Amino acid sequence: MPHSFEAITGTRAAFRRLPGRGLVRATGADRVRFLNGMLTADVAKLPAGGAAPALQLDRKGHVLAELCVLAEPESLLLDIAPGVEAELCALLEKHVIADDVAFASLSEAKAWLALEGPEARDAARRVGGAVPEPGRFARADFAGQAVLWIAQGALTADGLRAIVPRALAAELERALALPELAEEAAEVLRIDARLPLLGRDVGARNFPQEAGLERAISFTKGCYIGQEIVARIASRGAVNRVLVLLRADSAVTPGASVSVDGSAVGQVTSAARSDATGAIALAYLKVEHAHAGQRVAIDGVPAEVTGGTSRR
Repeated sequence: MPHSFEAITGTRAAFRRLPGRGLVRATGADRVRFLNGMLTADVAKLPAGGAAPALQLDRKGHVLAELCVLAEPESLLLDIAPGVEAELCALLEKHVIADDVAFASLSEAKAWLALEGPEARDAARRVGGAVPEPGRFARADFAGQAVLWIAQGALTADGLRAIVPRALAAELERALALPELAEEAAEVLRIDARLPLLGRDVGARNFPQEAGLERAISFTKGCYIGQEIVARIASRGAVNRVLVLLRADSAVTPGASVSVDGSAVGQVTSAARSDATGAIALAYLKVEHAHAGQRVAIDGVPAEVTGGTSRR
């Protein structure tokens, strides 16, 4: 089990800026059908106010982008992981042929905040924020403008994410009256929760199941790009490596080799250390060694697998 938020951060709630994310609005009569055939989520089953994690894969089933789909009555919003908005939009537009769908970026006018920790929702309520149930999002007024609140933080399940007009971001931060979450603590929380970071722990060489991203996939809907490979892996369990959490006796670094009995079995992708967790890391290991309790060495440092693939 992950360590508690308070044990790692010393507080019950904190805010964190999420720079570099993208927000794209999809409109048109074919928007649902089109995106359902592109993304891994079951977009067609999303009710108004529904939010679902999703991936954009390539035709070989590798992860190109990670996002959250937000269903509005007359449009779909794509809340996109940092650094991939342009690539994702280019890919989507490339596949638009006779479809009635259009994409418009809203990113320049928006800022993203994450409220993390067990008292994050209480802080949102104090500023009049919406506190949606899991799998939902909602809007609430702040200083005369709408803020979009999404259930679940970027790092903690009991948190929230807020997409706010950029001009109001600093005012909302002050009103929340929360400490800012240090990046070092955020990285410890992310690794301890086994949450892979796009571009570091997962990318265009990885299948979703290697990184534990099944939560972002519908295994029951119709075809989408990469679906055949994803389904084949699901039916046969055919991945050779998976992302695991390791706890080490001392600090390790990304890129370090992981070995068992002197034979290399994987590589560290992320690493951090705190007083609460000790030295921890995410690493891809060969599946035969990716079970809890497996003893390994990380460039000679003793370590142990304490969790399987990501819970996300």
